[in-house]
Amino acid sequence: MALVKVVSGFIDIPGHPRGPADYKALGEQLVTAIEPHEGLIFDSDQQTVGTTWLAQYLKSVPNVAHSIGDNPEKNTMAYHCVQHEKFAWLSAAAKADMADIYVWIDYGILHVPGVTAAVIQKFLTRIEDYGQAVVMPGCWPKADVKHQNPCWRFCGGLIAVPRALVQLFTRAAMGIAVRQIMTTRNVEWEVNTLARLEQHDQVPIMWYQSDHNETMFEALP
Repeated sequence: MALVKVVSGFIDIPGHPRGPADYKALGEQLVTAIEPHEGLIFDSDQQTVGTTWLAQYLKSVPNVAHSIGDNPEKNTMAYHCVQHEKFAWLSAAAKADMADIYVWIDYGILHVPGVTAAVIQKFLTRIEDYGQAVVMPGCWPKADVKHQNPCWRFCGGLIAVPRALVQLFTRAAMGIAVRQIMTTRNVEWEVNTLARLEQHDQVPIMWYQSDHNETMFEALP
């Protein structure tokens, strides 16, 4: 039986539409929902937006803009930095222990329609059998990634990574994000980074059709 560990994280973003109290409540529910599986939760007691790997990188890159899509209040530079931190958190989790599969679940996932503790539990039991590729649900077929809006090829809130692929996956994702910023002088959504990662064909990825609801978990083939 494969050992599955859940990884998640939260960093407070001042002015974000969903406040820290709401996120903390959702995070507490997530911790309960994943039991008896182990979890490693990173939070604002340990770091800030400024300590994220992307924010640190951007200190050396002047005059960088960021994509805002149709929601400038949500899609701030700080938000993009925090969303990209999941790659650093997955890497740190794999260095901290010896699980077989690391499952990233967004800290606020339980606000998503249809996602419940039972839905999460069933997925965590089934994912034990998937150890050959990075497993990610998504909404759209593979296509060109636009700069102006989020690309929903992958949902981003659920990623299962076998231990053997964690460092390859996280290094490749972070490298692609940096190269995109160097080329465009613009920071985009982490789901855009994931879509470009798939197109580079550096990491084995298993995609399956879902939406931003319980099918992220239940549609696992």
